Amino acid sequence: MTQNIGNYDCPVMYTTKDLQEILKCGSRTIYNLVHSKTFPSIKIGRKYFVEKNALENWLNKSKGKAINF
Repeated sequence: MTQNIGNYDCPVMYTTKDLQEILKCGSRTIYNLVHSKTFPSIKIGRKYFVEKNALENWLNKSKGKAINF
């Protein structure tokens, strides 16, 4: 999924705050998640982001599995 910003089609990106709301997790859990090797996070400067499609794919692949950090 993309959103149009100016003349560019950009992917919808979630911040760590968005992830806390979406996944109903605390900040420490999200911190561990974005630092794990299997989670599709992108670091830009000091902030982490996750593309909407990448999050959906990761959730689908992770169904029924325990997520350990």
